[in-house]
Amino acid sequence: MKKYITFLLVILFAAFFSSAAAAEGEDFSASSPYVMFMDMNTGRVLYEKEADTKIYPASTVKIMTAILALENCNLEDKVTATETALASVPDGVTAMDIMPGEELTVRQLLYGAMLASAADATNVLGEAVSGSVSDFVQLMNEKAKELGMNDTNFSNTHGEHDDRTYTTVRDMANLARYAMQNDDFREIVKTDRYSIQPTDRYKETRNLINTNYMVCRYQRADYYYSAAIGVKAGYTEEAGSCLIEAAKSKDMELLALTFGSTTVDGRAQGYIDCREFFATAFDNYKSSLMVTKGRLLGQLPIKNARRANQVLLEAGANLYYLHNIDDEDGDITYDVHIGESARAPIRKGDVLGEAEYFYNGISAGTVDLVADKDYSFDGIAYVGDTVVGFVTSPVFILVVLALIFIILYIRVRRIRARRRRQKILRMKRRKEAERRMREGFGEE
Repeated sequence: MKKYITFLLVILFAAFFSSAAAAEGEDFSASSPYVMFMDMNTGRVLYEKEADTKIYPASTVKIMTAILALENCNLEDKVTATETALASVPDGVTAMDIMPGEELTVRQLLYGAMLASAADATNVLGEAVSGSVSDFVQLMNEKAKELGMNDTNFSNTHGEHDDRTYTTVRDMANLARYAMQNDDFREIVKTDRYSIQPTDRYKETRNLINTNYMVCRYQRADYYYSAAIGVKAGYTEEAGSCLIEAAKSKDMELLALTFGSTTVDGRAQGYIDCREFFATAFDNYKSSLMVTKGRLLGQLPIKNARRANQVLLEAGANLYYLHNIDDEDGDITYDVHIGESARAPIRKGDVLGEAEYFYNGISAGTVDLVADKDYSFDGIAYVGDTVVGFVTSPVFILVVLALIFIILYIRVRRIRARRRRQKILRMKRRKEAERRMREGFGEE
């Protein structure tokens, strides 16, 4: 009987730990060789495979081109395509047949780049931003470093194979998460089709169809996924099939990346992997609200502000934490990270720090701490703070000490000089007295 009970306990413990492991991401698997699946809101990785291995990104490079164009241009800016920009487009790549001298808007070029995967559109955009394609590629690499993409290098705007263009799945996940924070980028990459009317150089309507099959039902209806919201697909012989896909359901936003995948029995494995990721997560995970936008989380001393000496800090956005649907409600804690003080003027919504949230002790993401209102500049307070700051500064203290030293030094020198003079005078008087005494004795 004891052996039977022991056996049952072992089975129960095994079941418990296996379910706990599943909650930590063992629900997922993939046939693609380079994979990452994450909660896009927080960046929490739910599954990864060879995520730091060097890979070729193919057309997913265009995500970087697009976000830089959005950050440096207005959507309705007009751009004239030059011979130089078009001449450097490799033969045989996907293009939208832009003509030299043709005028298109940044918006139209972005739809051409992200839906039709047009390499001529990315070159024209790059030249519009930086003056030349080569300078724009340099800007791409600078932005990559800024985003922490330390294992990435770009050599062109479009992703046509070049051994000097390489990355990792983790780096591309960082780029995709960053780009999806831009509302215009989101709108473009979730669009299934877009039309560009004839121009003075191109006499037909360009009907652009999104090459991302999970977003566009007009390409491969069997891969279409209604919850998909972008972002980019790509392929070269060297890179294999590359797919970066985002999907949303209720409060959950997920990001899946599959690189180097192949087609087996007519089924593109990257799309299959992404669909299974999303379906499993939406069925088995839930998103718990950690903090609500606007919640007061702390305060920060402020200088030079009118009628205020503290800035109230509130959450800049809602923060959710993705976890297994069977998990019990966890313990939510947070740490505030702010500077020592701030200076007026400060505008409502200015970011002044961040709060890191934890779910049962596990980091669940960060939220910006923003000013709750405007804090205007007070000139009188500024003068007072400046004076106080100056008189309590190390420089002022050193100057004062130096002046005291100089004054004391001069005073001591004067005292010593006066004493020397007095001593000399006394000696003179004594000598004079001695002389007189000698002369007086001589007269007697």
